[in-house]
Amino acid sequence: MTPPAAPPWLWLLTGLVLGLRHAFDRDHVAAVTHFISLEPDPLRSAWFGFRWALGHAVTVVGLGSVVLLLRLRFDPAFTRYAELAVGGTLVALGIWRLALLWRESRHRHRHGHRGTEHSHPHSHQPGREHVHRFAPTLVGMVHGASGTPELFVLIPLTLIATPWLAYLYIGLFSLGCAVAMSAYGYVAGRFYRRASERGQRLYRLLVTLTSLSGLGLGLVWIAKNL
Repeated sequence: MTPPAAPPWLWLLTGLVLGLRHAFDRDHVAAVTHFISLEPDPLRSAWFGFRWALGHAVTVVGLGSVVLLLRLRFDPAFTRYAELAVGGTLVALGIWRLALLWRESRHRHRHGHRGTEHSHPHSHQPGREHVHRFAPTLVGMVHGASGTPELFVLIPLTLIATPWLAYLYIGLFSLGCAVAMSAYGYVAGRFYRRASERGQRLYRLLVTLTSLSGLGLGLVWIAKNL
């Protein structure tokens, strides 16, 4: 006797749960943490997480439409190159964040005291002006390209056969990613704010460690997919 098929709502709920879990993949967390460390503020950090998730969703929907509407399948080489792009992005972000940290610590301002002008090193507090408006979204799009083939392996064939259900599954998956990454951004933002309040030395040490770990993860990512 054939067991009854699971109802669509159960598959859709599964998509939401998978999205919540997918957001915490280590490459995602490493990338978003670079942006969060720039603005140790919970709400702004949550916004970074949401913008990353938005880029991720754009790519998933775009590539997903290729599968759903054109009935094409991803070539294994596509996944490999997408993973290499993720690794390269992580390396670039790690180097960028370390360079920015060094620049902040070495920046000099000229000013005068009693008619004598001189300069001295000045460490900036992290600020919004250092972040490109679309950077988190673009990074999310790169991650979406590497994660889309995996997502469509997980979507049941019964949902793929019904495009609107498949799109709803993708939407709930993306919603789960957005909720989870925004929540992570909020919590990590509080953590970085606490570190910055305790002193610039602790804050710089924390940023250095997270930047080096992200850079190292990117190198491992590249090595695994060469």
